[in-house]
Amino acid sequence: MLQSYLGGADKGEHPRRAIFPLSLACLKASLTGHEVMTLDTNLYHAPFDRLRDILRQFSPNVVGISIRNIDSTNKSESVFYYAYIKETLDVIRATTTGVKVIAGGAGFSIFAPQIMEDEPSIDYGVFLEGEAVLPLLLDNLDDPSVVPNVFYRRDGQVRYSFGGVALDFDALPLPRRYGMSVERYGEGAIGVETKRGCSMGCIYCVYGFLNGKKMRLRSPHRVVDDIQGLVEDSGVRRFTFVDSIFNVPLQHAEDICNELLRRQLVVKWSAWFSEKHLTRQFLELVVRAGCSNIIFSPDGFSGHCLRRLGKNITMRDILRAYGIVRGLDGVEISYNFFKNPPGQSFDNFISTIAFFLKAKAQMGNRVHFEFNTLRIEPHTRLCELALSQGTIKANDNLLYPTYYNNPATAYTENIFNTIMRIKGLLSK
Repeated sequence: MLQSYLGGADKGEHPRRAIFPLSLACLKASLTGHEVMTLDTNLYHAPFDRLRDILRQFSPNVVGISIRNIDSTNKSESVFYYAYIKETLDVIRATTTGVKVIAGGAGFSIFAPQIMEDEPSIDYGVFLEGEAVLPLLLDNLDDPSVVPNVFYRRDGQVRYSFGGVALDFDALPLPRRYGMSVERYGEGAIGVETKRGCSMGCIYCVYGFLNGKKMRLRSPHRVVDDIQGLVEDSGVRRFTFVDSIFNVPLQHAEDICNELLRRQLVVKWSAWFSEKHLTRQFLELVVRAGCSNIIFSPDGFSGHCLRRLGKNITMRDILRAYGIVRGLDGVEISYNFFKNPPGQSFDNFISTIAFFLKAKAQMGNRVHFEFNTLRIEPHTRLCELALSQGTIKANDNLLYPTYYNNPATAYTENIFNTIMRIKGLLSK
């Protein structure tokens, strides 16, 4: 099984910062009875040479490719990862004979029909979660139509089997990271899941499409079993909870923190938090349990923007949470905002800049800000909004990076970029 290449090394650069391929570890745990080798090409300066070597040594019957990301979704540093998929497939076909290629992953699932049409070297596609589907598919390669959530080819056409049901997340085996070079990944590049699914409803987000809108929880005891395994087996001391939101439901998050403390695991971690209903008592528990970076993603900075973005928080929530974390010792705070979201006005734009300047003045290097542009993806309400406003057309190919800039205040993005460039020059 192969983690798709994200680029960098082929241009004489260092490989892009590798993120541990959690999905491959999850699939590996489910493939009992099969001999499995995993490869993350992003760990190597000559990724395709390494892929050739592994294919020759291992001689697989099936190659699985996890397409986690199509692009960086960052307009200021746009990288189109999908461009490397064809080269990866060419290497596989040139190095092997008769091998079946299965694609999957979040990026694949968002654009599954198009990728199957674009890349005839892919024999099968696993749509959405793969832990139950992939073992069944390997047992039914001759008739994939009997396996749920599979794209396949028949009579020269791409076909889809039928829909499946969401998995019982807590019943799945814990990720099997053994033999996956965990020690080669940087701090914070190791992910831990506590749940799947997201009920938040942000208009730009594909999490609800990929994992469902109902949260499926892993028991706190098993979550901490996973963390303890990372500590004891691989010496990991820093990781990231990769849930869309860690503190929803609140009791689940509290129980995980208390279990970490009960087992006296000395770890540092980061997670995304919702500002809604945050209390100092809860955040003090979080810090005691090892949280070193609290990440907020309010995305907009006015009531109108928040409503248009589909956020379930208010300006009061944002400001109240800021008041708490400002006085919270021992933890860094990160904020994500969009430069020109739906509902933006010039006054909102000025308020966002003012909040940024105030936070930096009051918290210094302890607070971090990311200002991004909305990436338009299918299966989202942002896509519908962009269509209705004429930002995109129905036949536009969203596989390629396409961004939303609120037409009513489009000029603010240019102003914002100029301010950030000046700030960068002044800080040198």
